[in-house]
Amino acid sequence: MTIKSFGKITLTALLSIALLAGCGSKTDKGADGTATPAADGKVITVALNATYAPFEFVDTTKGTKEIVGLDIDIINYIAKQLDASVKITDMPFPSVVASLTEGRADVAISGISPTPERKQNVDFSDSYYQPRIAIIAPKGSNYTSFEQLEGKKLAIAFGTTYEQTAKKIKGVTVTALDDVPSVIQEINNKRADATILDDTTAAEYLAKNPKLEINLLPAENSEDAFAIAFPKGSKWLEPVNQELKKMKENGELNKIIEKWLGAEFVK
Repeated sequence: MTIKSFGKITLTALLSIALLAGCGSKTDKGADGTATPAADGKVITVALNATYAPFEFVDTTKGTKEIVGLDIDIINYIAKQLDASVKITDMPFPSVVASLTEGRADVAISGISPTPERKQNVDFSDSYYQPRIAIIAPKGSNYTSFEQLEGKKLAIAFGTTYEQTAKKIKGVTVTALDDVPSVIQEINNKRADATILDDTTAAEYLAKNPKLEINLLPAENSEDAFAIAFPKGSKWLEPVNQELKKMKENGELNKIIEKWLGAEFVK
């Protein structure tokens, strides 16, 4: 697989992203992630995996365990426009999309890419963010292309699109782990040579792991974009998509992206 390298992102830019991600956001949720019920009783049950900072993560800075992040702000804003409340259900990432087909959630938002395989089972909104691919490895590795990962040991978050991307690289050994923190630990413990993530999540973990480095690659195609997932035939798809379109037009989406990622990530 050949992908042109875009070179290294600066440490200053990465640290600024991480600092923005740590700012948190106020929502109507309690510490358990359950929103105050809306006046008319409409509740949207949202599935996510809260280990995916800055998109969704557990904020413990205020003595609580509130789930916050870019995705949380988006779904809360949309729910407010629809006169609904949000009930968040945190679960392992492989269960997030499955929860829709099993009837355990109305919506899933967790940095999910609309791959052809997923589209067979669930529906997707329009995309709301287009990430770039990042390779995380120990400092000095200088992996600037997928070709340089050939024959290496890669740790990847299980069930993500990056797991499939990694398996296409010639001669690699892929270890799939439950979440991103486990992946980073695998690299720090020298049991893996590198991992593949989106740019913003990679930046968050680099700030906490100064012995690691990041090289950015371009996103391969629209399947790498992030979108909101729904059960097939969901009544929420059309109204949520309409509100998402309005957010793009009125600048609200860009405000949320800038809040959590920084102005340089606004498209």
